[in-house]
Amino acid sequence: MAGAQNIGEASDNPVAINITAMVDVIFCLCLFFMCSFHFKQLEGKIESWLPKDRGVFQGPAAEIIKNEICVVMRWDPSTNAVILKLRQQPAVRTYEELLQEVLQMADGYRKAGDDKFPLVIDADPDVPWQDVIHVMDLCKRNGISRIEFGAPERPITPIPK
Repeated sequence: MAGAQNIGEASDNPVAINITAMVDVIFCLCLFFMCSFHFKQLEGKIESWLPKDRGVFQGPAAEIIKNEICVVMRWDPSTNAVILKLRQQPAVRTYEELLQEVLQMADGYRKAGDDKFPLVIDADPDVPWQDVIHVMDLCKRNGISRIEFGAPERPITPIPK
C-alpha cells in the first residue's frame, strides 16, 4: 500500500520514507534513457556498383559503359608488393604516378563532355585490402566519385582442398 506507515515500533524506524515517489522518478528516468538511446551506425560502408553480368542476374547488362578507367592491381609474391597499372599500359611504380595517369585520363573524358565515366578497380584476391582502399581514397580526394569493382581479367584458380 502506497503511503502506509511502518507497522513496527516507532523506535525501530523513527523516520518514515515514502518510496513511491522515488520509484516513480527512477521509472521515468529509465524510460527516458531507453527512448533516447541511439545505436551506433555501421562504419565502413562503401558505395559500389557491382557487375550485372555475374551473380544473381544472369542476363546481359542493360547498359554497357565503354568509357572507363581501369586500375589493375596484382600481387607480386617475389617482391611482396602490389603491381599497379592502368589496363593495357605499362606498370607504374608509385601510387602518385598512378594517380597522375588516372587524372590525365579523367581530364580527357571531361574535355570530351563525358562526366559519367567509372573508375574500375580490378584487384586480385591476393592484393591486401588496405592497398585497394588507398587507391579508392586517392581517387575520392581528387574528384573521382564513381568507383566500381571489376571482375579479374584472368580466371581465378580454385584453392585445392
